[in-house]
Amino acid sequence: MEKTRAVAYIRVSTERDAQLHSYEFQEHYWQSAFEDDPNTELIGIYADKGISGHSVQKRPKFLVMMQDAREHKFDKIYTKSVSRFARNTTQLLEAVRELRDLGIEVVFENENIHTFQPTSEIFLTIAATIAENDLEVDSARQRWSIQHRCENGWISVGSGLFGLKLTADNELEIVPEEAAVIRYIYESYVDGGIGSKKIADALNAAGVQSRNGYPWDAKHIIGLLRNEKYKGDVIMGKSVRHFGEYHKNPNAEYAPRYYMEGTHEAIVDKDTWEAAQRILEERSRNHCRTRIAHSFTGMIECGCCGKNYLHKVNNSQCKWQTDIWACRTYLRDGKKACGNSRIKDTVLKEKFISAYNEFIERRPQGDSMVALQEVLEDLRQQEQELAELMMQRLITKAAYEEERKSVKMQITDISEKISERRAKRVPESEYMPITEFSEEKAKRFLSKVVVTMFTVTFVFYNGAKITRTYDNGQPGNKVGWNKTKEES
Repeated sequence: MEKTRAVAYIRVSTERDAQLHSYEFQEHYWQSAFEDDPNTELIGIYADKGISGHSVQKRPKFLVMMQDAREHKFDKIYTKSVSRFARNTTQLLEAVRELRDLGIEVVFENENIHTFQPTSEIFLTIAATIAENDLEVDSARQRWSIQHRCENGWISVGSGLFGLKLTADNELEIVPEEAAVIRYIYESYVDGGIGSKKIADALNAAGVQSRNGYPWDAKHIIGLLRNEKYKGDVIMGKSVRHFGEYHKNPNAEYAPRYYMEGTHEAIVDKDTWEAAQRILEERSRNHCRTRIAHSFTGMIECGCCGKNYLHKVNNSQCKWQTDIWACRTYLRDGKKACGNSRIKDTVLKEKFISAYNEFIERRPQGDSMVALQEVLEDLRQQEQELAELMMQRLITKAAYEEERKSVKMQITDISEKISERRAKRVPESEYMPITEFSEEKAKRFLSKVVVTMFTVTFVFYNGAKITRTYDNGQPGNKVGWNKTKEES
């Protein structure tokens, strides 16, 4: 009797040590599973490492396995569980049906499902649905647990909090060398009157390392200046998981927030921290006034060097005075540093009218939100898979806790980005065509504008992009300029 040619499919969702250990365990398991089986021969193992189970199209070894199945290179596929094979119910059933039509059976060991059995599809659907639902059940359980612990004084901070670290006893402890940097930032901002960008530049020039190793920037500095933990207090519940997604929670909409005073030693005194908040608020108001004066301030990006475009006036107080936008690098260092084109304010507004009207008529869907959602879904699946690996004793508890903490930090970061984009969604009533430039429409619909060598790309709030070419014409040109010149 000819032996059944069997293969095994293995998948782990990250390449971190915990899941790689699980991968090695599974690989050894399948290699030894059929050693004494007289009827079955294991002829190969297909393994995807560091890849989510959300989409089969993103798993190269799975696709190779499906192609080999079409070429009848084996008779049966073994896998540990439904979640190892596929998490998307639709894709799971499509793959199983195709394999069944090819005469190839799939065996899901943990669920004891064999796809040649008449009832297998029902059980597969149930198993996949349970796996998806477990994510939300786990979310609700974690949310309740966090709220309960907060009520009893429990605190939690991410590993990226510069200047402080959380001890094994759940206490915040100062990191002396980093605390010195925090004090420098506050002193420079409050007492020295130095802006966030110049502080960041000074830290980079001095070779000071941030916690995550990235260069310092103005946004990072402002985040440190706003963080209440540096004055010895903690706010818990800034973001929460609700129906499978993380949301910012400024008004305690989704869950209670807890303000805890004096939870740890302060790095800066409360007076200094409060003074920083007043300066931040004042500079924010001034920035808003600047944006009112020039509609596109802070929105235009140079497509060549990545710097912002600045507003300037050419031929000030003369007949041919013109408002124009030019790259910051070009204005500071000249054409050799950045030769990108400038754009007249009138031309920019004209092109916006055209792009905006096309946007509300065509309704293009940007891919940035879709991409963020896919990343978030992959991370949630990683979190669930870690729990499954732990329950199956394929990883240690210590490894599980370490990797789960990292995944949760990534989930929080991506969820906050999605929340920011959703906050900018524009109601249907705003989708009205315009014939004249509207500053309000520009602010509501645009996320940024990119200028690259006489092309201007308007990036809308949903990530959709509409590009226009432009020509500034003769310097100072106005409508009817040539005719006026001839008549004179």
